[in-house]
Order: sequence, then C-alpha cells, then structure tokens
Amino acid sequence: MTRYKESGVDIQKAEELVKFLKISGFGAAIDLGDGRKLTLSTDGVGTKLLLAEELGIYDTIGIDLVAMCVNDILCMGAKPIAFLDYYAMGKLDLEKSKLILSGILKGCELSGCPLVGGETAEMPGVYPKSGFDLAGFAAGIIEKGNEKGKDKVKEGNKIIGIPSSGLHSNGFSLIRRVIKKPTMEHLTPTRIYVKDVLPVLDSINAMAHITGGGIHGNLPRILTDDLTYDIDIPYSEVMRQLYNLCYMTKHEFESTFNCGWGMMLITDDDSVLDHIKDARVLGKVINK
Repeated sequence: MTRYKESGVDIQKAEELVKFLKISGFGAAIDLGDGRKLTLSTDGVGTKLLLAEELGIYDTIGIDLVAMCVNDILCMGAKPIAFLDYYAMGKLDLEKSKLILSGILKGCELSGCPLVGGETAEMPGVYPKSGFDLAGFAAGIIEKGNEKGKDKVKEGNKIIGIPSSGLHSNGFSLIRRVIKKPTMEHLTPTRIYVKDVLPVLDSINAMAHITGGGIHGNLPRILTDDLTYDIDIPYSEVMRQLYNLCYMTKHEFESTFNCGWGMMLITDDDSVLDHIKDARVLGKVINK
C-alpha cells in the first residue's frame, strides 16, 4: 500500500470537483448586514463508520460528526450556534441509534452548540440492514471584525499546532486496509477545538482544520499565493505506527493524515500558547 488512491479514494478528483463548484474556505459565510456573518458547514465521518460497526462501538462516532462541522466554521472565526444531523440506515436499531445520537449530543455539549433538529431516515434497499450513514450541519456567527483568513496572514507569522486526539475522521479507507486488528484507540473521537480557541480568537490571524488532505493539503488554504511555510511536524505515537504500516513517502503521509496535529493556528501573538497549554510552535510563514 503506497497511496490513498489504492484504497479507493481519489483526492485529486475530489479537488477537481470542488474547483468546478468554485468552493473555497472551510465553510460558507453570509453577510447579515450588521457587520456579523452567518457561517454554514456540512460534513460526515466517512468510512470510520465501518470501523465503528466492526467493533460494535457507537457512542463516539457522533462526537466525530459534530467535530468535523464545528471545527470547520471555527476556522472562519465563528462561534457555533446550532447543529443539525442526518442519520440514515437500512433498518432502525433503537439501541444502536440511541448510542449514536448520544454521541451527537455529547459533541454538541463539548462545542457549546445545541442540537436543534435533524432527520432520521430508514432506507431499506439503499443501505444494508446494519449499515448507516451520518451527516452533520453546523451554523455559527462571526462577530464584526472577527473573520479569519489568508488576507490577515503575513510573512514571519508563527504556525502553532494543537494536538489531535488521534486519527480523527479522515483517511479511514486506507487505515482499514493497513490496520489488521483495530482497537478502541482507533475510534477515539475527533477533538473539538471550540473551547480552546474562542477565548484567544482575537489573537489569531487564520486557522486550518487538518482533515482530508492532511497538513500539506490544508495549510495552503489559508495562505496567499506569495506565501508558503517552513514547518517541522513531530508525529504522535499512533501516527508513527501508522506511518510504518503505510509505506508512503513522508510528504504523501503528511498530505493524508493530521500526523498528531488536528488544528493549525497562524498568529504573531505568543499569548495563544499561554491559554492552550498543549499547543506548540511548529513553524512559520515564509515568502515563496
């Protein structure tokens, strides 16, 4: 196994589709006319669902779902205000469903974002009896002057990484092929960064949620064309183990997984490190 594509996922095709739709950033922003902006994001958990099914553990996958959405709108400078879910299955299993939804409620609690509605769809013929899928939708508010993005980033800004809680929720089509005996550790839910970041939002210029595309696919999204980055990425233990199994180049691996760093902040203010105790400087922004 050398590339993500060999596990059935073609990132390049996905990027072409995004370009076709002319989508950019980590979510959508709608001007409310009073200086504030409404942000919207939708996401899923991918084939990590299959690992949850294999292990019979369902109470964490909902946390992943919330995290994937609220972490994205956080990158825009938004405070999450509402979450909705879409839960579809082949046949409704009440006890399993309660566990899945309990995870969603827990994720909403961790992000300070209420679950305000959703849809549950029983779809025999579309999904196998035990199969299911999840999608989430988050809304947030960017207060006047708090919008974050590439236009605020300058040469010399520091790149600060906040550790991930583990594999998070991308790359699992590959992970399921190289890890022969998955454990509960591989289902550790995605870290929700909202309560870490909101108190220091004024000190941050831009943020990148490290999901699909890994570090090298997401950091460039918050840099203008004349800027790049110099970064040293120390891998977490679970990522070192995965790297040794994948037979990928270092750059390919870092373009697929978070490598132990789920959120990257760009700032010129060291006070961020005083508040987020496990964050550390990983690099800096440089000119091309």
